[in-house]
Amino acid sequence: MHRNKKIELQYLPNFKEEEMEVLLIEYERYNKFSNSVKIPLIILLPAAGIMRSIKNKLPTNILVVIAIVILLILAIWLIVITNRIIKQKRIVNKKLKAMANAQQYPFNKVKKEFNVLVRKNYKGSKI
Repeated sequence: MHRNKKIELQYLPNFKEEEMEVLLIEYERYNKFSNSVKIPLIILLPAAGIMRSIKNKLPTNILVVIAIVILLILAIWLIVITNRIIKQKRIVNKKLKAMANAQQYPFNKVKKEFNVLVRKNYKGSKI
């Protein structure tokens, strides 16, 4: 039987509320970028369906060009989003590390607590 336990945080409650708010806002941006990776997949499925439905109506050369253009656009989108995700993750890590160093707390334990907090509240990925 699964029990819902209240998570006891040792380090995070000792940080200033303003600092935590800024950190959580930055995490929300990171989570938003992470979720936008799904957009190309959502676009790709209808595009593939449309391509299949017009397969017999257009010459093969045009279909190949259209498919290549669509795949290039999606690849560029994924590269841009991945770059933003990496930058945002670095920002969150730097801020968390600076907060941990200011309080002289071990960064790895603070990071674990932060990951537990955001996974519970935001249902997002850890940093």
